[in-house]
Amino acid sequence: MFGKHKRLHFIARRLSTHELTRLRERDLQLEPQNLLAESPDERSTPYFLGYYSPSGIQLALEKYGIFKMLKKKGFDGFEMVIDTRDPYRHRFALYCDHTVDENTLLAEVVLKRRFVTLCPPFPSSIHGRAYEFLQVEWLVLQNPRKSFRPDRPRLPGQKFPGLGMGALVLEILLIMCWRLRLAGLLNVPEYYHNAQMYAQEFCFIDPDREGKLKALERDLYKNYGLATSSWAIELGCVEENGKPYEWQSGEMVVPLNRDLKNFFKSKAYRHSVEETKKRHRYELNPGCWQKRRQKLPEGVLL
Repeated sequence: MFGKHKRLHFIARRLSTHELTRLRERDLQLEPQNLLAESPDERSTPYFLGYYSPSGIQLALEKYGIFKMLKKKGFDGFEMVIDTRDPYRHRFALYCDHTVDENTLLAEVVLKRRFVTLCPPFPSSIHGRAYEFLQVEWLVLQNPRKSFRPDRPRLPGQKFPGLGMGALVLEILLIMCWRLRLAGLLNVPEYYHNAQMYAQEFCFIDPDREGKLKALERDLYKNYGLATSSWAIELGCVEENGKPYEWQSGEMVVPLNRDLKNFFKSKAYRHSVEETKKRHRYELNPGCWQKRRQKLPEGVLL
C-alpha cells in the first residue's frame, strides 16, 4: 500500500483512532473567528477532515519524526494553524520561530474529500463509477531561510526553495487516505513541473493527458531539465506539433482502490497513453526563449 517510507507505515499501524481523534482541553478553546460567528453553522469543527483532532495531528507529526527532521534543518518554535471553517476545504499550516507570517511558513496544505465519477474513453469496469478521493487543492513545502542556487533555480510559483521533504509528505497524505478509507489521493497540478515531479507516483486519469506528459518528458525534460522546461512552457516558448503550446492540467491520482490500480495497469490505458505519446512532439522555440527569458523573475538562475 505504501511506498518508500515503510517506517511511516509501521508507525501508522500503531497509532489508534482514539489517539488521533481525541480532543484535549486546548483543542476545545474557541478561536477568535468562532467567537465572532453569527451562528453555530459558521463555527469551525475541531476535527480536520472530520477525523483528526489538533492534538492527534501533533502526535502523528511527532511520531513520524517531522519535528525532529525540521529541527535538524535548523527550525524550531513550531506553530500549527488549522482552519476548518469551510466545511468542504480544510487548511493546515506549520510555521517556525513562534511566529505566524509568510516568512516563517514551512508547510501549508489545503485538503478536501471529493467524489469523482470516472468515464474513460474506452470500455472499462470503472466506467461511470464514483470514487471518493482526498484532493490536494494546495500544497507548499518551503525553506524561507534559503536562497535559490544555479543547481536549484526558482520554479514557477515558488517564493522560496523547497524543504526537500516532498516524498515524506506524500506518504503521510497516502496514510491519511488509507485511514479515511478513500480510493486514493488526487491533485490537479498547476504547473508543468508539478506534474513532472508527481509523475513517479501519480497518473493522469485521462490517458491522453498522461501520454502528453510522457511526450513532454521525452522531448523537453530530458533535453533541457526541469527548470528550463517549466519556464519555457510558462513563457509560451514551447510548440506542440508545430503550434504554440499552453499547459493544460487535469486530475492526477495515486490509486489505493484495487479496481483503480487495475485500471491504470490495464492494456487499454497503457495503449492509449503510448498512442498519444507517439502522436505528439514538443520543441522549445529558441528565438522566443532567448527573447523572453530576459523577463524571468529574480532568483531564476538559468
